Amino acid sequence: MSGRYRRGLAVVDASLGVFRDRPRLAILPLSSLVLVGCAYAAIGVAILHYGLVEAVFTNRIVKYGVMFAGLAVSSGVGVFFNAAVVHCAAGHFAGEEVTVGDGLAAAWRARSRIAKWALLSATVGTVLYIAEDNVPGVGTITRSILELTWGLLTFFAVPVIVTDRTDALRSDLRRSGTAFSRTWGESVSATFGIGLALLPATLAGIFLLGVAYLSMTGVAATLTGVIGGLLLVATIVIAQVLGMVVRTALYRYATTGERVGPLEELEPDAILSE
Repeated sequence: MSGRYRRGLAVVDASLGVFRDRPRLAILPLSSLVLVGCAYAAIGVAILHYGLVEAVFTNRIVKYGVMFAGLAVSSGVGVFFNAAVVHCAAGHFAGEEVTVGDGLAAAWRARSRIAKWALLSATVGTVLYIAEDNVPGVGTITRSILELTWGLLTFFAVPVIVTDRTDALRSDLRRSGTAFSRTWGESVSATFGIGLALLPATLAGIFLLGVAYLSMTGVAATLTGVIGGLLLVATIVIAQVLGMVVRTALYRYATTGERVGPLEELEPDAILSE
C-alpha cells in the first residue's frame, strides 16, 4: 500500500513538468476565481439591495436559496474552467498544440453537461446542510463524512465530462466512481502531495496577511498584504492546474490502460499494483 502512495507523489512531481510546459493554463483557474468572486459580490449586492440580510439568517427558505445559488455558481464556474484545463492537458499528452482558447471552446461545447453537474452538486450540498440543521443525529461530522464521500465519488467528474460523450448523470457518476476505485491510492496521495508541495507558499501567504493586519499600518501593511494575497492566489491556481493534470492522466490509465503525461515516468508494472 505504501508503494501506491509513493507512486502518487511521483505523479505529482512529474505533473510539474506539464505545468512548466503550459504555464498559460494558470489563466483558467485564475479566471474561475475572479468570476466566482464577482458572482458572489453580485449575490451580496442583491441581498443588500432587497434588504434580505436578516432573512438570510432567520428565514430558512431564503437561507437555503442563497446557499443553493452560491454552490451552483461556484460549482458551475469551477467545473467549466477545470474542464478547459483537462482538455488542454489531454491535448498536451497527445502531442497536440492546444491553446487556452481551445480549452475554453471544449468546455463551452460541454456546457449543458457542466450545468447539470453544477445543479446536482448544488442540490447535494444544500440537502446536506438542510439535513444537518433539521434531521436529528445528522451533525457537522456526519455532513463532513458525506461530503467527503461525494467528493471521492465525483473525483473524476471533470475528465468524464470532457472525454466521455454521455448525457446521463448516473452513468457519469458510475464512471467516475469506478475510475477512483481503480486508482484510489494514487489519487489520494497525489492530492495530498499537491497540498504538501504548496504548503510552504500557503503558510507564507497566511503569515504575511496576518502580519499586515496585526502589526503594520499604512503603505507597508498594504504591500505586505498584497504580497501575501498574491501568494495564496498563486497556490490555489497552481493546485488547480496540477490537480486537473493528474486526474486527466489517472483517468486515462484507469479507463484505457494508456500511460500518458506524468504516468509515463513510472514503470509499467508498478502502476496500480499492490
